[in-house]
Amino acid sequence: MLPARPSREMDALVELSSMINSSLDIFEVLSHAMRFVEEVIGTEGSSIFEIDNTTHELFFRVLSGHEAHTMREVRMKMGEGVAGWVARTGEAVIVPDTEKDHRFSSKVDLITGFKTRSIIALPIHNKGRLIGVLESVNKRGPHPFNQEDLEFLTIAANQIGIAMANAKLYERLQEKFALTQAELKKAQEQLIRTERLSALAELSQGVAHEVRNPVMSIGGFARRLKRKLHSDKTLEAYVDIILKESARLEQMVKDVEAYTIMPEPDIREVKLSILLQHTLCLWEQKPEAKGVDIRLTSPPEDPTLYLDKGQIALALIHLFQNAAEVMPQGGTISISTGWEDRHLAISVKDNGPGINPEDLPRIFDPFFTAKSQGSGLGLTTVNRIVTDHRGHIKVWSEPGAGTEFKLYLPPHLPPGRIWS
Repeated sequence: MLPARPSREMDALVELSSMINSSLDIFEVLSHAMRFVEEVIGTEGSSIFEIDNTTHELFFRVLSGHEAHTMREVRMKMGEGVAGWVARTGEAVIVPDTEKDHRFSSKVDLITGFKTRSIIALPIHNKGRLIGVLESVNKRGPHPFNQEDLEFLTIAANQIGIAMANAKLYERLQEKFALTQAELKKAQEQLIRTERLSALAELSQGVAHEVRNPVMSIGGFARRLKRKLHSDKTLEAYVDIILKESARLEQMVKDVEAYTIMPEPDIREVKLSILLQHTLCLWEQKPEAKGVDIRLTSPPEDPTLYLDKGQIALALIHLFQNAAEVMPQGGTISISTGWEDRHLAISVKDNGPGINPEDLPRIFDPFFTAKSQGSGLGLTTVNRIVTDHRGHIKVWSEPGAGTEFKLYLPPHLPPGRIWS
């Protein structure tokens, strides 16, 4: 007839295995496992340390018998205390009297007020790799920890190691799923934005056609009136307002038309240096360029790119104009390039006042502008050009510390091809 204890422990191990496989919530599983081990072995407390492979420290994954909330941030170095000794050597140990063992550290007892008298500790492995330490303290009753306790805990530790590995895998899958969801949401938002812009283009083309002639007529007749009103300064001032606002409307119509008739990018071979020189030559002819200091950090290499030089130059000039408009007293625009995640990244950074955090999510929306002048299509055009090149754009801004735009352009098609 088999002894009662081995039979009870075998039943307990079967129950422990079933418990561990019942959930992927690591804290719930390990908490139940610890309470279960304490009941079978008969201890006052227990804990599971996990190894942080980055810092080579042990931290409490779960513990009982202590003030658990005070121990979450406590860490033990490899070799520190009995648990640290087990982690460093990979060997199990029974400490019948902690006061007589130099390996014992009183750090935890000093923090919690708990009195540790005896310890049994052993490594937790998974697929031959050390991942943690299982520790039970203060065996109840007249008998100390023994070899039978160690054998039972060794099997339990194997089960716990599997649970910890499964939970880690589950956590990684959750993180990957969350990342995939975020990517899908971003793609959905981009699709919605593209559809809106497409509908806007059709609407804007019709509006621009209908508005152009009346606006030009208003401007033309206002200029005639101004020539005949030299004797009346008040009326002349009124006409000046009409002329100013008419010119603004005429420019807006031009901007809308330019946006609506923008063709697909014509991909051609061009050196990065040629693209930047072409862009800066165009920018220097703009009135907004006066008072703005352009600082170009020459790239360490001069790669051959495949893109629409005119469109990318237009996108960069829109960014320059956007920066210049918020720096009326002058300022600096810094341009740099580099490769990031197999994309060519072109950075345009200014030292202006920055963008209001509330406005940041809307800056690429059509007709949105925080400035008193402008059609609000500049950054929309930039976003469209980059998107048409199968790239993306990011922006960083802090009030009072300037704004940085980065255009990320992917590897392109051979010269002479256009996107399908």
